[in-house]
Amino acid sequence: MENSQHGDDPSQQRHTSGGHWLDLRFPTTGWVCRGIEDAGNEGRLCDVCQGVRIRFAHILSHPDVPQALSAGLGCAEKLVDDPFRAEKRERAFRDDLRIRNVWPRRDWKISRVGNPFINARGYNIAIWNKGGSGFGVTIRLQNKFDGEFVRNDPRLFKTVDDAKVGALEILMDVRKERRDIDV
Repeated sequence: MENSQHGDDPSQQRHTSGGHWLDLRFPTTGWVCRGIEDAGNEGRLCDVCQGVRIRFAHILSHPDVPQALSAGLGCAEKLVDDPFRAEKRERAFRDDLRIRNVWPRRDWKISRVGNPFINARGYNIAIWNKGGSGFGVTIRLQNKFDGEFVRNDPRLFKTVDDAKVGALEILMDVRKERRDIDV
């Protein structure tokens, strides 16, 4: 089986001489990535080449194929129109996983006016006491207090701890929105 390394990660090997690659009717262009899933430490077999266990599955769809396929990065790069986008998408997905994993251990600081805040991934995230109605979350670009990007989330949280958990989801939403603009 043909097998060339993609980086140092053996799960990203390219196997183009097996699985669907052998089917001449299998479309090799026109695929769209619908997202990425974490298959966990055990991984899963790439649906396309059927020769590599993958941890991060690119969910690909095609108008002529009835069901979506889970592909490793090597196969996804060959099937989507812009191969660099597949790698960028996986890198962002992995970074988001790292943020989620360390978030509960992050050390929040207290501002001069008494509000919990944190700087994470280029954003300043602050929790505000909204009086008796709960706690709100504001996210802005770090070190940019000129209003260039500010998101005051409309949700209210009962406790500061609830707001910290909510702030993670809001941060993930903001990162995704800004990535979609950049990509």
